[in-house]
Amino acid sequence: MNIATNKKFIRNERVIEILEAVAKLGFIFFLGVAAPNAAGHIIKLLGWIPDYRNKYRAERILHSLENRKYIRFWYKNGKGKLELTHEGKMYIASLKVRAIKLPSGNRRWDGMWRMATFDIPEKLKINRRRFTRALNFAGMYNLEKSVFVYPYECKKEIFKIAEFYLVQKYVRYIIANSIEPDIKIKNNFPYTK
Repeated sequence: MNIATNKKFIRNERVIEILEAVAKLGFIFFLGVAAPNAAGHIIKLLGWIPDYRNKYRAERILHSLENRKYIRFWYKNGKGKLELTHEGKMYIASLKVRAIKLPSGNRRWDGMWRMATFDIPEKLKINRRRFTRALNFAGMYNLEKSVFVYPYECKKEIFKIAEFYLVQKYVRYIIANSIEPDIKIKNNFPYTK
């Protein structure tokens, strides 16, 4: 890992740390009329060393998160409030989804296909799109528009992804003996031939 990649990794870890802290608390109150005062509270909350470097980093991260609309500041009667927005919650979910791994093909296939089907309403189309992308990213094969196939047991992982995107009640899990014609599917998973 080169120095630039390592710095980006550390910066992303700090962003995740700040977002998760705000998410766990729901919101953070701070005194004063400027958002930089929130940086001091974040540093104390996360147990970082309260020096000028960490304060500067926290201020930059908070400003960046606010520009991306992941967090929101507002003030009333000289007191401020920092809160995670819906977009911020979805960003955290996408980071957590990337960490989910489906079982790989290093064991013997039992001949059964696992299918995730869903019928997510139009009012949740953004969550549906994100859920679909997450299943593709995890390694499932997109058989139809809302049907994904995988050769190994993955029920727990699929429903964890669905839970992150708030669509779990629209998702169904099916285990099938065969899918005909299955040439495209078997080409996608060569260890099932």
